[in-house]
Amino acid sequence: MSIVKKAPAIITREVRIEEPVSALLDDYAQFIESDPDHVVNAVLKKTLWRDQDYRQWRDSRRTRAGETASAPVERETK
Repeated sequence: MSIVKKAPAIITREVRIEEPVSALLDDYAQFIESDPDHVVNAVLKKTLWRDQDYRQWRDSRRTRAGETASAPVERETK
């Protein structure tokens, strides 16, 4: 098994943000000497994973999906 994991796929996605947020994004990216794409990815990851309600909701959906997928299929007999 390799020590370094493969980089995640990068996709292009268009979003609309408020003007003050755009200025803040550019300013912060300049502050850390990085690009705005990196800042958006990092902030979204940290923010979304810290939301405990979201994580519970997500886990419950996965559990239900797993139960549905593993449930035996009843076949109709004639």
